[in-house]
Amino acid sequence: MARVTPRRLPAVLLGLYVVFVVYGSLFPFHFEYRPDPLAPILHPFARRVSPTDTVENLLLGAPLGALMTWSGVAGRTLAVRAMSVMLGVAGLSVMLELGQAFVPGRFSSGLDVVAQVLGSLGGLLVADRVLARARRPLWPALSIDREERPLVAGLLAIAAVLAADALYPFMVTLHASDVWRSVQRGQWWPAGAFAQGFWPDVVVEKLLAYAAVGVLARTLLAGRSPGVAGLLAWAGATGFAVVLESAKPFIVGRAPSVDGIVRAALGGLVGVTVLAALVRAPLVRVHVRAWLVGGAVALLVFEELTPFSVIASVSDLPDRVARIEWVPFLAYIGADLPWVLFDLGKKVVLGAAVGAAMRYATPRPRLALVLAGAVLLEAMQIAQPVHTPSITDVLVLYVAARAGAYLVARSEAA
Repeated sequence: MARVTPRRLPAVLLGLYVVFVVYGSLFPFHFEYRPDPLAPILHPFARRVSPTDTVENLLLGAPLGALMTWSGVAGRTLAVRAMSVMLGVAGLSVMLELGQAFVPGRFSSGLDVVAQVLGSLGGLLVADRVLARARRPLWPALSIDREERPLVAGLLAIAAVLAADALYPFMVTLHASDVWRSVQRGQWWPAGAFAQGFWPDVVVEKLLAYAAVGVLARTLLAGRSPGVAGLLAWAGATGFAVVLESAKPFIVGRAPSVDGIVRAALGGLVGVTVLAALVRAPLVRVHVRAWLVGGAVALLVFEELTPFSVIASVSDLPDRVARIEWVPFLAYIGADLPWVLFDLGKKVVLGAAVGAAMRYATPRPRLALVLAGAVLLEAMQIAQPVHTPSITDVLVLYVAARAGAYLVARSEAA
């Protein structure tokens, strides 16, 4: 039976973490000219040293050293690893500090470079010690059977969407004052888990999302007894929400909410009970591929048309037609980068889910139907005052569907 090995996982995590560091360092990506950008780096004591910034940079550098060691890109011997980590992290940090010199509100400092290098060396030593004591490769359970790959891919995709929604706008902070203000603004008592905003959106995007996490996790734990598998899957879904809510104080502009955990607990319970029972039903098991396609298409239609409002009069149609964005990606030019990433990522996931489900259902999916469906959905948005029809959405959904189908084909061929 073909299996996927976890050998590339450390390198993938390293790449993702570097992207995270670059994003967090240069956010909000609004640059302005400064005549002497090197001055803060060459004269690190020009401003008062902040202990919080120092700790933040130490913690920021530690995963770099650990992941460079685990992935093997730092070399084999400890001396070579230490030199590679120091040079690599120092080079990355200097470039980012130089970039921060052009970002309003950011302060560059050579001390930040030193702190990140020291933190990376600490991460290197910890990873080197752990790897030396490991009797076998870390996380061997990440080897995935062919039959489990769609389940794992779906679980990771839903988890990524939930994380992106919870951590938007992705601006990380370790400043004690920011964290404490977020904690003070947090909602620590249930106030109506489905009373905030348009309730169908909350049901679909929160409860059903965690229900899907629960049923997918329970299916992956099928080797255990049903009761244990259900309990572990429910605990995993709820625990994931606890982690996301606990991370919100470290994101500028976000605050933790007990309602988020309540929704996750209810959704996970629905997943491990109701959805799990439906999955085992003969009608669903026989036509599971068709159900997957139908579910992916229904989710796409819902997200494109919610909250299902329509214009008050036919006389408003000419103005709505005039608002159609015919130039691809025009709305993204000059827009806030976090919003661009969130909006684009959401459409990519929706389109990829449809394409992947269609490819999983048949070796020759008619992906042209996705293109036609996207055009129809954007045309329907003409009659909706809260949406702006766009050629961009059509292109993104279609390309994402093709990408999803391609990934499923590659997975089946491996």
